Amino acid sequence: MATHWLLKDDSRQRRDPGTKDRPGPGPGKPRVRCPKCEWEPGRGDVWMCVCLHVWNTFDTGGVCPSCGRQWTETQCRRCHEWSPHLDWYEVDPDEAA
Repeated sequence: MATHWLLKDDSRQRRDPGTKDRPGPGPGKPRVRCPKCEWEPGRGDVWMCVCLHVWNTFDTGGVCPSCGRQWTETQCRRCHEWSPHLDWYEVDPDEAA
């Protein structure tokens, strides 16, 4: 049985899943890794929303594509620590200049 990791939410914040102004993986995008242990999630790593939708939270910047809930904290699958979702995105210093 696969393990799914939950996210902490701030249910006061909801966004349309189609919103484009959020970080995510891809060319020219920030590197994603745990701010506590530096574990880097792979494409197959998934988390579960309270609506029971399962997806890679970094594909959408912490927004559930099913219900639109904005997740503010993410639990690391390696160290099991919680960190603010946005702290997982590491900007390349060369691109920040």
